[in-house]
Parts: sequence; C-alpha cells; structure tokens
Amino acid sequence: MKVSESSVEESPSPRQFMMPHRRESWQPYVAFVALSLVVISLLATLAVTSVNVLGALRAYVGGESLWSKARGDAVQHLRDFAVSRHPADYAAFEHALALPLGDQRAREEMLRSDPDLALVRRCLIEGGNHPDDVEGMITLFRRFGDQSALRDALSAWTHGDALLAKLRAEGQRLRQHVHAPADGVMVLASLEEVRELDDELVQTEKRFSASLSQVSRLTEKVLIGSTLFSAVMLALLSGLLVRHAMRRQASHRHALASANEPWMLAAAVAELGLFEMDVGAEVITLDARAAALYGVGSTAMAMSRGTLRELILAEDQASVQAAYAVTLQSGQTFGAAYRIRRTDGLVRYVESTGHLIQGRRPGERRLVGVVRDITDERASAERAMQRDAAEKVAQSQRDFLSRLSHELRTPLNAILGFAQLLLLDRTHALNPTQAQRVNMMLEAGQQLLSMVEDVLDLTKVEAGEITMALQPVEVAPLWRSATAMIEGVREHHGVTFIDRLPPQALWVRADAQRLSQVFINLLTNACKYNRPGGHVVVEGWVDADQSSVVIELSDDGIGMSPEDVAQLFQPFKRLAPQAENIEGTGLGLYIVKQLVERMNGRIEVHSQLDQGSRFTISLPWATAPVAA
Repeated sequence: MKVSESSVEESPSPRQFMMPHRRESWQPYVAFVALSLVVISLLATLAVTSVNVLGALRAYVGGESLWSKARGDAVQHLRDFAVSRHPADYAAFEHALALPLGDQRAREEMLRSDPDLALVRRCLIEGGNHPDDVEGMITLFRRFGDQSALRDALSAWTHGDALLAKLRAEGQRLRQHVHAPADGVMVLASLEEVRELDDELVQTEKRFSASLSQVSRLTEKVLIGSTLFSAVMLALLSGLLVRHAMRRQASHRHALASANEPWMLAAAVAELGLFEMDVGAEVITLDARAAALYGVGSTAMAMSRGTLRELILAEDQASVQAAYAVTLQSGQTFGAAYRIRRTDGLVRYVESTGHLIQGRRPGERRLVGVVRDITDERASAERAMQRDAAEKVAQSQRDFLSRLSHELRTPLNAILGFAQLLLLDRTHALNPTQAQRVNMMLEAGQQLLSMVEDVLDLTKVEAGEITMALQPVEVAPLWRSATAMIEGVREHHGVTFIDRLPPQALWVRADAQRLSQVFINLLTNACKYNRPGGHVVVEGWVDADQSSVVIELSDDGIGMSPEDVAQLFQPFKRLAPQAENIEGTGLGLYIVKQLVERMNGRIEVHSQLDQGSRFTISLPWATAPVAA
C-alpha cells in the first residue's frame, strides 16, 4: 500500500521530539520574587522610617517657629510693659513664655530613664505642636537624640530654655524696677539685658534651626543613598539570579542531552526506532529509523494513527488495539508484536513498547516508546526450536540405542561364543560348507558387536561417563599395536600401511586405551574408504613451540567433498553415496573427535574428492617418564 503525502508531514529531529517534556522549574522564579520582596520591603521600611524622621524634623522645625514667635512676643510685651507699666502687658509676657515652657517640660521628661510618655504628649501639645506630630517627635528624640546629628540641636534647645529662664527672671526684676520709685536707670539696665538675651536667643534659634536642617539633609542623603543602594542591589541580585537560572537551565539541557546520548547510541546499535504519539490528537511522530522500519520514508515524520494502522495486517489489528486500550485505561506499559505490510510489499514482524507520560499542557498525555524489527529474531527462535526438537529426537534415539545395545550385547556374545565352539569342536568337526557358514555368522556377529560397542561409546561420551587417565604415552608402540589389531581389515581391503614415524620417541599426554581406540577407528576408516592397492601413511613430529605432538594419517582413497567434510564429525552421519556399500554406523569419527578433545587435543581433516583424505591429530607433548 502507499501512504499519501497528505497524511505525512516532516517532523523535528529525533533528539528534539524524543526529549522528555520537562516542566520548567519554578524555584528560580520563586527565589527571584522572594529576594525582590525582601529588597522592596527593606526599601519600603527605610522610606517609611525616613519619611517619619523628616516629619518629626518638620514638626520640630514648626515647634521652633512657635518657640521663636513666643520668644519675640515675650520680649515685645516686656518692652511694652517697661513703657506702659500696664499689668496686661506683663501678663501677656508671662503668657507668651508659657508656650516654650511646655516643650521644656517635655524635653526634661524624655531625658529621664523612665519617662512618662502621657505627660510628654500633653506637654508637647501644650507647646503648640500638632497632636498628629507628637508621636513622631517622641520617637525621633528617644531613638536618635543621643546621636551626633541631633546632639547639637538638643544642646541648642537646652541652651534656649536656659536663656528663656533668664529672660523670665529678668522680666520679674524689670517689674520690680518699674514699680520702684525713681528707678529709671535700673529699668534701662534691665531692658539692655533683655535685648542681649533676645539677641542670644535669636542666635540659639538659628543654631537649632541649622542643626535640624543638617539632620534633614542627612536624612535625605541617607534615604537617597539607601534607595540607590537598594536599587543597585536589586538589579545585581536580579542579574545574578537570571545568570544562575540561565546556567542552571543550560546545565539541565546539557545533562538531558548527555543522558540522551547513551540512549540514542543504544537505540542505534539495537536498531530501535523511536516513536511518540499525542493521545488526544492521535498523531504519531516517527524518527528516521522507525519510518524506515515501517517502510514509509527515510526521515523523521509525523502521521495519523489511522494511517499507521493501515500498515498492520488485519489479523493483528485487534490485538494491537486491545493492548493500546489497556495502556490508556491502566497506565501499564504498552507492548505489542504484530505484522506489517510495508509500502514495498514486504511483510515484517515488528514489536512496539512504550509508556504514557504527561505532556506539556495539563491533561495532555503522550505515548513514548520504541519499535524494532523482530523478523530475524522470530526466525532464529523458530530455528532454535527446531534445533532443540531435533536434539531431543537425537537424544531419544541415543537413549533407545543405548538400551537396545545393552539388551543385544548379552545374546550376541552368546551367539558368537557358541559359533566359536562349533569351529573349535574336533569331536564333531564341521564339514567345509558348515564351517564356511559358521565363519560368515561369526563375521556378521563381530560387525554387529562393533556397532553395539560404538553405540555404547557414544552414549558414554555424551553422558560424560568416560574417565580419562592422562599420562605420558609413547606414540609409535601404540600405533603399531593398533595396526596389528586391524591386520585382517587391511588384508581384506588390500591396503598397504606405511609407517613414517620418526626414530626418536614421541611422547604425548593421553589415555593409552582411548588413544588406541582413536587410532583403530581412523585406520579402519582409511581401509574401508580406500581403493584396492591403496596406501595409508602415518607421520609424526613435535610442533615448533614444543607444546604439542602432531600425528598425521593420510590415504589415497575416494576422498570427500567440502560439504561432506563440513558434516563429518556429526553422529550417525555417513557419506552418500560412497557409504552405501560400506558397513558402519556413522559414529566412529564423532567418537574420535570427542575422545581427542577430552584428552585436550584437536583433530582436523583435509580432503579432496577422488584424491584422498588427511587427518591431523594434535595432542599435548609430554616428557618421557623416568624409569624406576
């Protein structure tokens, strides 16, 4: 089938669309807001404090104005009294001095360690101060009155109160002089004193006002400096926080990319395709490998779920849909194996595995996973099952043959024994025809016994029941003993043995009985698969590194094809059609290979059809035993 171009669109790179949808961390923003609030709160507190200080300073300046006016009024009333000698003018003088007296009592009370604040408030109000300014004036005096900035103003205030006390005393003397007869000189002297006190009070007022102005300017500078400092600190903290957030975000991205690198490499090595599906929109995004697996393209792309479903064979669609529904309902891992028909017509087995994750938006769900082609894997599994089944069948055959061999051995030995007795009985000698028939029976029985022995050896080798007594063994005597044991076979096939073993002794580490069995099997095969008049040559030497002894047996018989050589050492495997008329079970060479390997050696074969074969045995070299 073909996938329409309208149903497929280009998609971001695999690294982009397969990266998990991380929610941005809110912690940096919370930290930024918290620090900003702290700085702003400090700035606001400082501003409020500065405003309160300035308000209190303004109140003191206003109080100084009232104090100055009261001083001026008092001096003027006292001068009027000196001229008019009217009691109302003196009463006005006393009334004018009452206003600064309230401020004086308030100051003196606040200088005490445990002041009566109610009395202070009442005295300040009596001094003409506005009730709303009283608290600020008290706070400023108590918290900053001992500071150097306000100490000069306090000193001027104290000195002014002392001068007012002198002015009051001078007013009382002036009244006495006014009522005394012919005391005009003293009156003038008192007025001069009043003038001097007034001048000094004016200077004190200026000093007090200047001190308050200096404090006010200092407060403004502190406020401006603190505001600028706070703004700079806020900007600096904001910059540092933004820098930290950007570095942290870059670090997160780098860590995420680093974490994805092994995954991407593993996916590439395992030939995994990556997919991501928007559950709500039912749009599937495939990376390049997944698109290639489905046969829909060679680059990353997005397609509808329905388009991808059309690629799945109808017989498998129900199982895939059921697995998908279970994943959506329970959140379990999605897994399904199914067949697809690619756009090129090929049918392949694929396996998809994925799990649900939270998308970028609330309530959004996405299915993220991998897809792989399991066609070859399934074929390999089927071959493994067939191989296991074949091995079980072969094992059953061996078990059956082992039991059968044991059952046949006893009656077969009895048959051979009675046949040999018939030939040896001189009392009732057999005629030539009978003797020939008994010899044929013996020969067939020996062949059958040999087959039984091979089957028993096979079962013992595969069961690991054959024990090896590895010790130094000389090759030449054992070889010549084996050739003597099959002399009848050699004569029967008309083959000549050629012994080219070196004159010096070759010692190997092996089991003498099992090595003799190996030689007999190889020599027997060399005779059976040879030509009449053929040759069997044996050679031997120590290899170059003095670690093993090589024994080579070659013949000029019928040889084997490369296909036959590849299957030579398998049980029950006989050469066809060469083996059709040659007796044997197909177990001899398999047993030879097993025995050689059990003796830590190896056997190889080189052969050409119609040219002969060469078997090479390598066994561990051994030193000659020391004579006792």
